[in-house]
Parts: sequence; structure tokens; C-alpha cells
Amino acid sequence: MPAYRSPAEAEIREAVVARLREIRPQSRIIHEINVKQSGCRADVIAVGLEEIVAVEIKSERDKLDRLPDQMAAMKSVAHHCLVALHEKFLVEQETNVHAAHYERDGTYYLKILPTDPVRLNHGNAWVYSLRARALRPNYDYLGSWDLPVQHHMVALPCAALDMLWRAELATLCVAQRLSTGRRSTRSSMMQDLRWMCSGKELTRGICAALRARECIEGDPPIREEGRAA
Repeated sequence: MPAYRSPAEAEIREAVVARLREIRPQSRIIHEINVKQSGCRADVIAVGLEEIVAVEIKSERDKLDRLPDQMAAMKSVAHHCLVALHEKFLVEQETNVHAAHYERDGTYYLKILPTDPVRLNHGNAWVYSLRARALRPNYDYLGSWDLPVQHHMVALPCAALDMLWRAELATLCVAQRLSTGRRSTRSSMMQDLRWMCSGKELTRGICAALRARECIEGDPPIREEGRAA
């Protein structure tokens, strides 16, 4: 575990990775990857052949003040963006006996996801620890960690190109038969790729580059010859 990572964060990260391996078994897991050259990072991403899932982790030692910017950055480069947050961030709310998580002094309560500083819902949040909370299981919408069914034929946002290093962009240009040279900049190559390539080509190329990248922390590289085209 890196020295900068707290045990509280590492505990949630381990659970997140285990769940991603269950629901996206063919994806490569990468930790702490820049989603923009400015330095904004995703804590964990799962990269499939044609899909990227990005996850931000918020342990009990964290705050949520930076979450809106972090979520926006991840949404700009991934198909699915999630926050895995500790249950301390849940908000108590009065409810009825059917939806209750617990009862106190004759009043029923449940815990809901926070809406400030960003609105979270069952589709973009995983609550740690993963356990049943509701008195009636049918109402326990926080008790599962799910992802939408993987939809093929959905392109990544164009900004996802910004995750690639210069050498990776050059390789993608060559694969797409676009001229490039030593003087080609990242900006010029990204502009050419966006103009000349389809969403399918860019999505497959970006995923192939990330799956093949040598990373400090992540699964071993996966190289599929010819898949980027």
C-alpha cells in the first residue's frame, strides 16, 4: 500500500476492486490514473475493450467538498462514473415502517445519500460497507453495488483522449493511418483523431492504449493486436 494511502481508504478500495472484478471480469483495473493532464485523478478505473468505469473513493477520513469537480472530471472520460463512499456520509431522515432502517423512540428512520455538495443516487454511488440496512429487504436500495448492463456501440466522450500520453496518441494515429511526426503535439494529434475517426474507433483505441499501458499500480498490461482499429 502506498504511504500516502490511509488504511481507511485502502479498505474501501479493496472492496471496490473486488466488486468490479465480479461485474466486469474482463476489464483491467488501474489505480490512480490522471483523467486530465492538469492532474485530476480517478482513484480506480476498470477498462474493458469498449468501456471505462471510473470510481472515486471517499473514506471516513475524507470530505466531499471536491467531489463535484472530481465527478465532473470522471464523467468527461468514462462511460460510468461512481463514488464509493463511507456510510458516515449518509443522512438520517424520518420515514415509515416499510422503508425504515431502524426505529428510535417510536419514530422510524432511514439513511439516504447526501445531496450536497453533489446529488448522489443509487445509480452513481456505492455505500461502504456493503450490507443490508433496511428492516424490510425489498426497500434496501443501498444494500447492493451494481452497474448498468454494459452497452456496446456507446462512444466514450471525446475528452477521454486527454488521458493518453503523447506516445499513445501517436500509436493511435498510426493505427488510424493518420500522418504524425516528431513535431506533432498532443493537441494536434487529438484534433486530428477527433476529426477523422468515428466514436467506435476512438473508444476502442483509447481502451486498447489504457489496457496496454505500463502502470505503477494496476493489473498487468493487456495487449490485443489489431484491436485499436
